Amino acid sequence: GALLPRRLMNLSLVAAGLALGAASAPHCALMCGAPCAAVTRGRGRDAWLFQAGRIAGYTAAGALAASAVALLGAWSRATPWLAPLWTLVQLGFLALGLWWLATGRMPARLLRDGSAPAAPRAAGSWRAAGIGIAWVAWPCGVLQAALLLAALGDDAAGGAAVMAAFALASAPALLAAPALWAAWRRLAGRGRAAAEVLGYRVAGAALTIT
Repeated sequence: GALLPRRLMNLSLVAAGLALGAASAPHCALMCGAPCAAVTRGRGRDAWLFQAGRIAGYTAAGALAASAVALLGAWSRATPWLAPLWTLVQLGFLALGLWWLATGRMPARLLRDGSAPAAPRAAGSWRAAGIGIAWVAWPCGVLQAALLLAALGDDAAGGAAVMAAFALASAPALLAAPALWAAWRRLAGRGRAAAEVLGYRVAGAALTIT
């Protein structure tokens, strides 16, 4: 009986991860286009290995985030004095979801990607895969938003699925990063900003409902 609601919750979070990843494509092209171009050097093999590493790193981080929050929930049920902390965590997620829904952006204190990162040094094919795995540590507000969604997954698999969906939906922008980065640099930021707002609001609605 309880399995279906949990699956539906995970599916809603995965859908939110897909929406956030797709809507963040212009953001990814602008913020990560230059470093991705430096890592992959225009080589198809490097680009695909980088994306495979990135998806693996994001998936592992999603599993870890969901597991950590689920563990806190289990501890709070077993240890009465932790119950208020668990309630505060849930209220924090609710407040963040309502903020995204109302404003379409990250709170300023959480958004740390105000400027484009410096491009890393050129890497070999397998180093490109390693850099992709480590990409989850990038100080990116949209990535942090996706991790917060993943943290609400019912279990490690649910959190992993959310981040895998986010990584897959945003991958086309990074595969085409050099061209997209140049194009979005030439365009006014209005379209990019509108896409980000839409992604945050969809994610906020899913987070609030969850």
